[in-house]
Amino acid sequence: MEPTRTISPGIVVEQQKLELKRSISLFHCVSLMCSVTGHVSVFVAPTAILKYTGSIGLSLILWVFGGIMNLFLALCFTELGIMFPKSGGAYAYILNVFGPLPGFLIGWGYMSLISGPYWAFCAYSASIYVLKPFYMDCEPNDSAVRLFAIWILVTFVAVNCVYVKFVTKVQSVLTFTKLLALLLIIICGAISLLQDGSANLSEPWEGTETKPFTVAMSLFFSVFTYGGWQIVTNLLEEVKDPGRDLPRAVYWSLSIIIAEFTLANLAYYVVLSKSEIMQSTTVALVFFERFYPPLKPVISILVALTAIGVLNCSILGHSRIPFAASRNGQAPLLFSMISTKFMTPWPAIFLLTVWSIVMLLSGALFTMIELVSLFSILLSLSVVVTLLYLRWKAPDIPRPYKTMLFIPISQLLLIIVVLFLSIYQEPYKLGRGLAILGAGLPIYVVGIMWKDKPRVYHTFVEKYTTNFQKLFLVRKTA
Repeated sequence: MEPTRTISPGIVVEQQKLELKRSISLFHCVSLMCSVTGHVSVFVAPTAILKYTGSIGLSLILWVFGGIMNLFLALCFTELGIMFPKSGGAYAYILNVFGPLPGFLIGWGYMSLISGPYWAFCAYSASIYVLKPFYMDCEPNDSAVRLFAIWILVTFVAVNCVYVKFVTKVQSVLTFTKLLALLLIIICGAISLLQDGSANLSEPWEGTETKPFTVAMSLFFSVFTYGGWQIVTNLLEEVKDPGRDLPRAVYWSLSIIIAEFTLANLAYYVVLSKSEIMQSTTVALVFFERFYPPLKPVISILVALTAIGVLNCSILGHSRIPFAASRNGQAPLLFSMISTKFMTPWPAIFLLTVWSIVMLLSGALFTMIELVSLFSILLSLSVVVTLLYLRWKAPDIPRPYKTMLFIPISQLLLIIVVLFLSIYQEPYKLGRGLAILGAGLPIYVVGIMWKDKPRVYHTFVEKYTTNFQKLFLVRKTA
């Protein structure tokens, strides 16, 4: 959109430049990352690491190690993010460095394998925990859970469509509920330790697994327990000072989460036995049932609000992928448009909302959510390779932030090991994931490479784009 327009000789009308607002501060970056990192895994079933390590001591070490490895990976994203401070995160980096096809496949995989299933899963988790206090002696009806999840999803989509500044304020409150829930668990664990002693911790290394491959599997789970922080890199076009704020947000937020996750798990071990933790799928509820049952509804609501906070962050961050793809000519023009009043990408948000509702109403949600970890590995590998390639081919490009070289090299080695473990554990999952990614190739050929499309196609696209613009008052960004 041009800043000025001449309507007659001598008369010029100034027009406002239409673009996303830079409304996200350092505080908001930290709030978003604290909320979305690790989602609700620490409250629900932090059992996989214990299962493969076999002992309390080694599992706690792995919790710290997984957090540090995510910090290193986040620093790789940070270097590239500040070099390419545009909406889209990893999609933007790979598109700029390796070209349209790799960029398109990353964007396609992100939208189909992460955004839709992840939104649906967060809404579903929030729905279960909101309804749980009303079904204390049984499980909530699955149809009721899914319908209520759709209501939660649509409500927070509407909030995100209003304006980003309000969303980040709401997110600050939702982040506080997560930190409060973790703090409550840690305090209760400390009280139990002072009152009843540490019988469960008397043999912290008992049962430690000695098989190298089994211990390596615990490494796999420790790395993915902290996932989700990548969302903030999708929003750098809306961060007030990305060069200053992103590195600080990464260090502060991940340090907070690593400390709280590790101490929360230590609190679980103080109150619960290893067998009780291993058998539970709602560890936080079992913890308070043993420590002080009246607090069960409180923790249930806090975990529900945490899941809503993760959903809110995901809507805010993931919607920038189709927005960025459209702006680069890799998705229909409509998805690069934003509301003229609220300056948020309504069409992109609506697209992912529909996909998420399909996931909630179909039986494919939990099948698709299993593929999130696989695509996350491929995404991380792509980003680290991109960083190392630029260090080799373009060493003189200005880098406002430059991480130490051993960090991307160590991440490359770790990701290769984790990818091998993922393939070994579930080879069929790899096949399904690659098939979905491969489905993007014909879409790329028809939608992007085929330039001479029939006139009827262009007429149809122009008609529905114009009608959508009139209905929702959206326009293309500058």
